[in-house]
Parts: sequence; structure tokens; C-alpha cells
Amino acid sequence: MKKILFIQRVLAALIDILVIYLPSQFLVFILFGRENSYQNWLSIILFLVYNVLSTVYFSGQTIGKYFASLKVTPVTKSLMEMGQREAIKLLYFLPLVGFIFMILSLLIYIKEGRFLHDKFAKSEVIVYGRN
Repeated sequence: MKKILFIQRVLAALIDILVIYLPSQFLVFILFGRENSYQNWLSIILFLVYNVLSTVYFSGQTIGKYFASLKVTPVTKSLMEMGQREAIKLLYFLPLVGFIFMILSLLIYIKEGRFLHDKFAKSEVIVYGRN
């Protein structure tokens, strides 16, 4: 079950990246011209804001989670609490140490079935409609 959930989470992330992150990066490029690190960070922050808002206002689901039949639980209506969950994901984008945080997160997932950002926020991603 953990392997299937992992595959569903990867699928959900890919959908969100294709539908939200890449278009936001393109939009930022169109608005600000040539690419630089500030534009990359702006795209990442826009993507994380999307994750916070959609998870809070759409019952724990982003577009990707919806199509992958997943949801974040417990769903909190607090933007602050969900923001903390998403802010942890910024660690994955840090130069040099981001890779270390990704490996750490994968190791936590293998052991506990939750990623670093899930553990930190005391949340869990479940198959929607099942407990």
C-alpha cells in the first residue's frame, strides 16, 4: 500500500507541476524578461501559495491530489498551519542542502509512510474516501 501511495503522490506532484508550476514559471518569465534566481524563487513561492490555498479551501486537495484520489488530513482551515507544512518544502529547493533534505524526507517516508513536511505539520496524505 505504501508503494502505491508513493506512486500516487508522485503522480499528483507531476500533475501540479505541469498544471501550475510550469505555467507560473512561464508567466513570471514573460512578465520579468530573462531568467534569474529571483524569478525561480518567485515561481516556487507562487507554487507553494497555490498548495496552501487549494489544500485549505478544497478539502485537502490540490488539482494533482484530486486526480490522484488523494487528500491531506487532518485538513485544517488555518492558512498558518497549512503554510507551515508548505514552507518546509522550501528546504527541498535550497542550493546544495536541498538534496540532503530530499534524501532525509525519502528516508522518513520509507520508515514512517510520511514525508518530512507531513511529519513536521502532523499531517498525512491518504487515499480519498478511505481511512
